[in-house]
This record gives sequence, structure tokens and C-alpha cells, in this order.
Amino acid sequence: MKEELYNKVKNFAPVTLEDVDKLLKKANICQFKRQENFISIGQKNNVVGYLKKGLLRSYFYDDNGNEQTTAFIEQGVFFSELKSYNTQDLSERTIEAIEPSEIIIWKLSDINSLRETIPNWQTFEFKYFEKILKDKVNFQRELTIRTKKEALELLITEYPQAARYAPKQYIASFLGMTPYTLSRIKL
Repeated sequence: MKEELYNKVKNFAPVTLEDVDKLLKKANICQFKRQENFISIGQKNNVVGYLKKGLLRSYFYDDNGNEQTTAFIEQGVFFSELKSYNTQDLSERTIEAIEPSEIIIWKLSDINSLRETIPNWQTFEFKYFEKILKDKVNFQRELTIRTKKEALELLITEYPQAARYAPKQYIASFLGMTPYTLSRIKL
């Protein structure tokens, strides 16, 4: 785990293995069952996670009460419900385990401590979450200019784990189509 986190973090900011030791000392490892929530709508988000194993999705309810999947979180990434985390407002989204998942979790108080003890931790946070947001915006932009079939092909390329294991209704919602339309696409 130490090497995995070291390789992930060093791609965004210079760190040492000792820095990763400090990171791991603050970590808690939690197991989530299928359909168990990492965070729910209406909760204040005070944590950052690293998905060691499993598959997650983020969703909210639209004006008609329908779930709208907004993201898939695949193994090997840091994640959070960023708006609530940054503002400490109540979350407008739920992050739920699609598959049984193992998540390494850091509390906000621990992250604040890491910012003081790991010289480049804030640089990592900024660059990492900036990349995630850019990737999400670019993916959503691509969806608007592609056919439904091309959108599904993009999902398979960009989110292979979700394409393989997520229920079709979540994939359809994420791609902005109905499950019926998704089922009609021939690859």
C-alpha cells in the first residue's frame, strides 16, 4: 500500500516515503458493503478517501425524484464530495458503494495536520483534485458532442471498471440516456 500511495502522490507533488508513512499513520481502513454510503445527501463531509478496492458512484436526486449518477469512482483514486468538503456545507450528493469496497479514509483534522507535516501535501491536493475536475468537465463535454454509441464507447475507455460492474441504470443515468436506449446500443 505504501508504494501504491507513494507512486500516486509523487505524480502530482514531490514526496518522500517518510511522507507516505505519515499519511498512512493518519489513515483508517473501512469496509463498505454493496449499497452502503460513504456519504449521504444532507451530511457534512469531513473526510477524504482512497478507494483501495471496489467501485463507487456519486449521485443526487433531480427535481422529479430520480437518481442522477454524476460520477464513478474506480479503484486506485483519491476522492471526496468536494463541495461539502471545501465549504463544510451539507452534501448535495451521495457516494455509494456499487461493489463491496475497501476505502482508506482521512478525517479533515488529519488532513490539516498532514498539511503542516508534509511539505508538499497542499500542492498534491490542489493538483490532484484540479486534474479530477478537469477530467470530469472534459468527459462531460465529450458526451455532448458524441452519439449515444460513441458515448458508451467513451465510458468503456475511461471507466472500464464501471462499464463492467455498474448496473446498467447507473451507466445510462451517467451518460444521460434511458436504460432502454442503452440496451439498444450495439457495440
